[in-house]
Amino acid sequence: MRSRTLALVTLALLVALAGLPVGIAPAEARPPPEAVCGVCGEAFEEAGDAAGVPLTVESSTLRVRVGDDGVGTWTARVELDDDSAATFRENPEQLDRVVRGTFDDYRVFTDDRRRLETRMDGDTAVVTFEVPEMASRGYGDVLVVDYFHDDGVRGTVYVDADRFTVTGPEGSSLLTAPAETRTNGTAAVWSAADEGASSIGSQTYLTFGPDAGLATTAAAYASLAADSGPGVLTNLAWVAVVPTLVLIVGVLLVRQFDRRFDDERGARRFGPPVAALGVMWGLCLLVVQAFSGSAAAVAWLLALQLVALGVVSAARPEALGFRRLVAAAVGPQVALAVATAISMPGANPWVSFSAFALATAIVLFLPLGYAARRGGSTRLLSLAIVAAPTAFALPMVPVGGYGVLFVGVLLVVWVLVTLATGSLVYRLGWALGGRTGDRRPSGGTTDAAT
Repeated sequence: MRSRTLALVTLALLVALAGLPVGIAPAEARPPPEAVCGVCGEAFEEAGDAAGVPLTVESSTLRVRVGDDGVGTWTARVELDDDSAATFRENPEQLDRVVRGTFDDYRVFTDDRRRLETRMDGDTAVVTFEVPEMASRGYGDVLVVDYFHDDGVRGTVYVDADRFTVTGPEGSSLLTAPAETRTNGTAAVWSAADEGASSIGSQTYLTFGPDAGLATTAAAYASLAADSGPGVLTNLAWVAVVPTLVLIVGVLLVRQFDRRFDDERGARRFGPPVAALGVMWGLCLLVVQAFSGSAAAVAWLLALQLVALGVVSAARPEALGFRRLVAAAVGPQVALAVATAISMPGANPWVSFSAFALATAIVLFLPLGYAARRGGSTRLLSLAIVAAPTAFALPMVPVGGYGVLFVGVLLVVWVLVTLATGSLVYRLGWALGGRTGDRRPSGGTTDAAT
């Protein structure tokens, strides 16, 4: 039964891999890039040259404030060289013509500008306009900014301003934002100088609410799910389906060969390697200087769990029964994920639970091996492990463009590392389950299919 299941899952994996190119738009099919501002960079300079007013943009900022009614007020402040600034101060109509020429003749992201106004403030050109229907109301008085979101194929929207900031209504808090943006609790910030935030992804959503509490943040995610609808599920499938199938195949392979472990080597033999694995993981975290953030906290806890479980297994294996193994694997991670989500608020506090899913999947191989050896049910444990890629990706969707491929490949790499690590952890659980005199883990008989 298990061999046939393995064959079917492997076939499904091959079919999914064959279908991957269908879900990714080729680069040549994309429209040309568009500037988010238009008057903040080279397009404005070229429009000035065409109008007979050579100008140089010294610096620029673009700020968008989205009101309660969903209307966005866009304000660009463009510092100019002395000569062109003097020309525009003396002839404001010339500034207006150059600005309108920029919007008309160059590819600019906004296409429904209203109440366009221009003026000079010293050497700074100030351009303001309004864009309607940038946002809509979601659940719990949450404002969902979906203006930058596009389920279709569009060109790159690049940030041509030195700093691009989006804020919500006065006094509102930023609840969700793309991971690449910088946030300060009330605004999302992109920057042309920041390689990771120099463009705006096609799957960009922003949500604002009256506060940043967990209930309001949960309402924001519910609003995003309602707004994006089936697109989120499709996006999630493209991100997680291949890693999940690879993980299923891996778990089945580990279970397929578990009978080879029917020897008398006990937990004292396999405890030290698992503890050493935790030490190596901690050293890797030191090398990459993972000292801040909720994901780093979860990663450090995983290292401590591996060390502690390995040491206890070697010193007192009789102290580790099935229920204690499950509690030791899940309990600390759940507590830390909740604590970091509350104590480290940000645009995406649910990243704690993404990290929790990946870390817990590794240590769950321990009770899985124990249950398999003792003849207990392994269905729920196997399901929890193979659900990790989906649980990790869920707070990240929607993922746009080639981010789908990147996250998918990242998860496949994690799956391979997890299987390599989990096979050793599973072996320790198998050894613990082989001790005589222990009670069988509750949950029924062994599930041969998993």
